[in-house]
Amino acid sequence: MRIKFLSVIMGILLVSVAVSSCLDSDNNYEYSSDATIRSFVLDTIYGKDYKFTIDQLRNYIYNVDSLPVGADSIIDRILIKTIEHSGLAITSGLNDTIFNMADSVNLSEPIQLKVHALDGITIRIYTIQVNVHKQDPDSLIWHEMESLPVSPVTGKPRSVILNEDLYVYTSPTTAYRSSISNPSVLQWDHVTVNGLPADAKLTSLINFDNQLYLTTESGKALYSANGTDWQEMDMQGMQMVTFVAGIPEDNVTGSPKALAGIFVKEGNNHFCTKSIEGTEWVKGEEPIPANFPIEDIYSTVFTNANGIEQVVVVGNTPEASDVTAPWFTMDGLSWVDMSEGAAIPCPGMRNPSIMYYGDMFYVMGGEFDTIYSSIVGLAWYKSEGKFRYPIVKVVENGENDTEIIKEENVFEGKGDYSLTIDNEHYIRIVWNTGEVWCARLNKLGFERQ
Repeated sequence: MRIKFLSVIMGILLVSVAVSSCLDSDNNYEYSSDATIRSFVLDTIYGKDYKFTIDQLRNYIYNVDSLPVGADSIIDRILIKTIEHSGLAITSGLNDTIFNMADSVNLSEPIQLKVHALDGITIRIYTIQVNVHKQDPDSLIWHEMESLPVSPVTGKPRSVILNEDLYVYTSPTTAYRSSISNPSVLQWDHVTVNGLPADAKLTSLINFDNQLYLTTESGKALYSANGTDWQEMDMQGMQMVTFVAGIPEDNVTGSPKALAGIFVKEGNNHFCTKSIEGTEWVKGEEPIPANFPIEDIYSTVFTNANGIEQVVVVGNTPEASDVTAPWFTMDGLSWVDMSEGAAIPCPGMRNPSIMYYGDMFYVMGGEFDTIYSSIVGLAWYKSEGKFRYPIVKVVENGENDTEIIKEENVFEGKGDYSLTIDNEHYIRIVWNTGEVWCARLNKLGFERQ
């Protein structure tokens, strides 16, 4: 039942007058002007309680974590389980009727509730907004982008992000560049590359501290600040095999950023690093493990339980293996094989890439038939849910002219590729066919209130 608020106020005032007349007329009683909502709880949604935040400065009540897709059909008729307030009463609607907790409300659109203070004068109006996801937060959504002007690409393409541009190198003299400031559009410009020798190893290309680095088959190393013009580095006599990754600054130990690579010493490969502030290369004493990747290396960074950032890499090893082994490091000189002792190792594949994305590790590559995922990199499972490669539906004719609809993986068996991830969490894959695909996990694009 809804009761006119005016009648309630009149009743309270009559009681107040009656009580005050029985008391000493010299005593003055002052009623509180506090009209604050202190707690707000909705009925459960899909069996789960969702926390609501009360912004007292804006008189705004909302849920930071949006409700799942499809919850619109629940909140259009839902009970408010709890409203704790300091006032005399709460009213709603144009006619200021008393809000009845036993009645369901429609929260598919914002509503306003008025809290009336005990003084009968002060009113505080709160807006209640229930946020619902319009997209499935756990789905990886793919889009085909503007292809490279050249198709197919000669050899393996290698893509890299430098500032707000995506570069795709197709040869030591040619690259294609597009701004990524607008994630839905790629507009390719042809770039004539200067300074790279003919034996440049494009697959060794990495970005470190807003500069690009790569090595050559003859052991040289080069860098570029703009992606177009390259200069040879002073490697202090070292013959480089490849660059591995950039090592972030360690806020715990104070170690500065460093560039990690592999060089040849007396016929053996060794790790080496150089900090961004230093001038000398630090050389590892022991040869690198035989199963450490030295070609087509991909790296990612994650923060461990102790708050320390670690770099994890995968890539092609000198010999094929039935396990794809991620390696991690904190300094670029000491690396640990995460597959040793792993409960469920990641299956072996050629040309693997790794990413720490949405609080999970993912490995792609091989025939692109499966994405493997892991929480901490020690147990790997097929990602068979919504985090998958793009799917198309194909209609085939069955028996008795019935139609059979099948799903086909667009990427399976596609060939060589190169993968990048930008600061806005967009994954871009460039294929040697010239095709370019882009994806982002829906929840990484959601904005919080």
